Amino acid sequence: MNKEQGLTLIEILVALGIFVMLGSGLVVFLRDGISTWQVGESRRESIERAEAILEPLCADLRSLFSQPDPGPDGGLVEVLLLCDRDGRGRSRLRMVSVLDEEVRNPITRIAGSLTGGLADIDYNNDSMEARLGILRAPGGLCEVSYSMGPEEGSEVLWRGFKSPIGGEGTLFNDVNLAPDVDGTPRRSRPIADGVLHIEWSFWGGDRRRFVAGKVQPPLSFWDSTRGILPMDRQSGIYWDSGSRDDPFDDVFPDTVEVLLVLRPARSAALARLSADIDGSTGDILVDSTAQYPGGPDSYIRIDSEWIRVGRLTSRAFLDCERGMRGTTAVEHSRLQSVVHGSEFRKTVRIPGARDPGWQR
Repeated sequence: MNKEQGLTLIEILVALGIFVMLGSGLVVFLRDGISTWQVGESRRESIERAEAILEPLCADLRSLFSQPDPGPDGGLVEVLLLCDRDGRGRSRLRMVSVLDEEVRNPITRIAGSLTGGLADIDYNNDSMEARLGILRAPGGLCEVSYSMGPEEGSEVLWRGFKSPIGGEGTLFNDVNLAPDVDGTPRRSRPIADGVLHIEWSFWGGDRRRFVAGKVQPPLSFWDSTRGILPMDRQSGIYWDSGSRDDPFDDVFPDTVEVLLVLRPARSAALARLSADIDGSTGDILVDSTAQYPGGPDSYIRIDSEWIRVGRLTSRAFLDCERGMRGTTAVEHSRLQSVVHGSEFRKTVRIPGARDPGWQR
């Protein structure tokens, strides 16, 4: 009789064990691979969003116009660069730039074709005013502003625009950037959302970027006239209220750094406060910090308050500095979400830098 061939119970168990080990390894490999892919995709998306915001913004900075005399027989025009903070302590930028799209844009191309124009190009009914022929000639220059939305905690970045420059509708008058009846900033349009923070820093005048080979801290504000913003003796720049109306002693920076902080991908899990905190709490307890980057100069945001984190543990942000980036330290309730952002910095050299070399 032929003997029947087969596997013993021990052989079957050993084979099953090997298959289980291989399957577990494959699952771990796939899980780690998917996690790495998700992190990479989130980072790629953030980089693309940041570039889409920073490129046109930096193009406006490179187009900064700093000469009061625009050309032969052009007379004098008021050119300004003003970086201050709005009523909520957030950085905002206003400047006069060259209108490089004047002959390409169908609206600016026909503006001023008829005499007696009364309307400005300012994102407000421009197409209709162009058809009616009532737009004023741009004159090759425009006013540009960048600011956050007017509401508390807004994450929408707005770009203001006006051409020709000056007049009652100038963007350098705060009322012309105030919310309209629908709550949106006047003479502005939204260009990006998910912006947690944006800030401009400046080197120029006596504030050199490098001294003895060392990087010097920049200014967080700029007033090209040195007569509009309140005097700051710590800036290293001579302030004189009498210079406000002198167009020939204005100072424009040679280098500008833009800091942009974007909200992380929607799929990223956010920590929540484990307990109420007041405005002086330095150690902030949360349910988890697994998704938060550590290291020096890391920041978190709770409601509208920015906080610098000293140390990071699995369930706490320790040694925190409250009320950073122009915000105020306030109370926050339990279960409030804690946001961190992806930071992007871009440095722009300004072709229109100007330093008249004033005497102290």
